[in-house]
Amino acid sequence: MKQLFFLIVLFVLVKPQNVWSQQSNNDKYLFSNKIFSFQFLLNLQSPGGDMSKTFGNHASIGFGGMLKGKKNWVYAVEGNYLFEGEIKNLSIFDKLTNEAGYIPNNTGTPANYSVGLRGLSFFLKAGRLFSLNRFKKNNGILYQSGIGFLQHKINIQTYQNEVPPLNENYVLGYDRLTNGMALNQFIGYQYYSQNRLINFYAGIDFTVGFTKNRRGFNYDNRQFDNGDKTDYLVAFRAGWLIPIYLHTKQEDEFHFR
Repeated sequence: MKQLFFLIVLFVLVKPQNVWSQQSNNDKYLFSNKIFSFQFLLNLQSPGGDMSKTFGNHASIGFGGMLKGKKNWVYAVEGNYLFEGEIKNLSIFDKLTNEAGYIPNNTGTPANYSVGLRGLSFFLKAGRLFSLNRFKKNNGILYQSGIGFLQHKINIQTYQNEVPPLNENYVLGYDRLTNGMALNQFIGYQYYSQNRLINFYAGIDFTVGFTKNRRGFNYDNRQFDNGDKTDYLVAFRAGWLIPIYLHTKQEDEFHFR
């Protein structure tokens, strides 16, 4: 009987301490932490301005790093690869087609080729996380703005046979290579889970690029194209985060009520 009484007392004394320790270890990730995160990005983009004259909706994927300080200021760097998407301006090939209505290869048969969007962007960003819950300061509304570089072109690929009108020299007069400085803004929601397994942000991303055609002369219309252009990209963005907690508060820094 004495042994049973001793075990009950030991359980009462030890068990709460374990629960308290586990709760404390979990709770300290609910407060504002200094976190560096690797970010993997997916953007579903819709172009506007001069860019929309050539391209339709498309996607991009990206990679970067993001640092959130204890005061919830956020700094990030990222790179994105633009791909696929609709090409609206296929009339650029009209003068390359023969009377039968196709572009011939070097044997006179229809050329096997494809066109699509290719591009890239890089940005340096700064912003802030506005937490909605004072006990979950790593989560909330994320706002970022940044400066960087935007580039896009019509990617023209030929397959299996030579296409003289679209060889490596002539294709440069058709691809509309365009690039320049760009500004970016993002607003959305960011979430870090308490167990660190589910970490992401999602929201609306907006880019404006101040660009130029770097080829300068278009073969299809026999015109110089040296004017300034303004390109817009509006995107739904989702980012998956892999966090590294650089600093977590110690248990004795918290006051539980």
